[in-house]
Amino acid sequence: MSKKFLRLIVFLVLFSIIAAACSTTSAGEGAAVEEPAVGEAAELDPMEQLIIDAKNEGVLVSYGLPDSWVNYDEMKTLLLEKYSIETQDTDMGSGEIIAALGAEAGAPVADITDLGLNFAKIVEDEELSQPYFHSYWDELPDYAKDPEGRWSSAFWGAIAILVNKDAVTTVPQTWSDLLNDEYIGKVCIKDPRSSATANMVVLGAAYGLGGDLTNVQPGLDFFAQLIDKGILNGVKPSTAAIQKGECPISLFWDFDGLSAKEENPEMNLEVIIPSEGTVAGMYIQFVTAGAPHANVAKLMIELEFSDEGQLAYANGFVHPMRSSVVLPDELKAKFPPDEAYEVVTFPTDYEALDAAGIAISEGWELIAQ
Repeated sequence: MSKKFLRLIVFLVLFSIIAAACSTTSAGEGAAVEEPAVGEAAELDPMEQLIIDAKNEGVLVSYGLPDSWVNYDEMKTLLLEKYSIETQDTDMGSGEIIAALGAEAGAPVADITDLGLNFAKIVEDEELSQPYFHSYWDELPDYAKDPEGRWSSAFWGAIAILVNKDAVTTVPQTWSDLLNDEYIGKVCIKDPRSSATANMVVLGAAYGLGGDLTNVQPGLDFFAQLIDKGILNGVKPSTAAIQKGECPISLFWDFDGLSAKEENPEMNLEVIIPSEGTVAGMYIQFVTAGAPHANVAKLMIELEFSDEGQLAYANGFVHPMRSSVVLPDELKAKFPPDEAYEVVTFPTDYEALDAAGIAISEGWELIAQ
């Protein structure tokens, strides 16, 4: 081998070493993150992926979420405006929803619904929901969510008294006040055997008068007295009945009363939280088992628990479950003061709540004859 050729080989080897060193130094100075290979997609944020998947599904089918119920109209509008997703709802009562979800288990139709906490046990036992841990899960108190992710509660209401102050001389402040002869023929309540709200009204009275989930008799005894004295007038409380003057005093949720007050500014209405005590009722939300549009349902759940969604609920006069959400002063002023709610108890044992509901229904059979 000639010396000239040998020198050429040595030169090339040295050049390669120097070039490699320069390349390593350059990479260390400016490129700490390796570039993805051609065709390799960057991983999307889970929420961004959920939005994409939900938009591809394109529609949300719900049971029992009419526009007038706790301001679902605004919630659906948010879903449409933010994500261009349409909604379809069939208005049903809680019992109808449970029956429909069970009957359609083999070919699910609904994606999402909203039920009272007392139905949580049925949802779990009959596997009517699918687990989903939304982004706000850790903010919720333990009693407002299932550890397995099968449901969680976005809002609550309290049993209250709605009074038309133009139709009564004295505004009642307690359950016991309602026993006064002044209110004969002026108090309205739905039938607790068919109305979950009225069932909770009896439970609220039981708590205010010394009872609890295991002892609903004080509430039943109280309403037996109202019936015997002719104080209950047999009319079901509704916006129409209030407008017609048929229900000077209505017993139902605070949000029902506050909505009626908002919708009828010409009427002199006031919502009273009975100072002897009353109960709160939570409503649970979940993605149904086998939901045809599961990603849309999950996105709706995210919306319901977001700041925007919690405020949308508050605009329907229910109480957001996330305590970190602060209501605007103008809206908060429309609710009874915070101190009025200090007497409110949250029944959180949904099995005991279901048993209490049955006891109230059976007890009403005896006093309503």
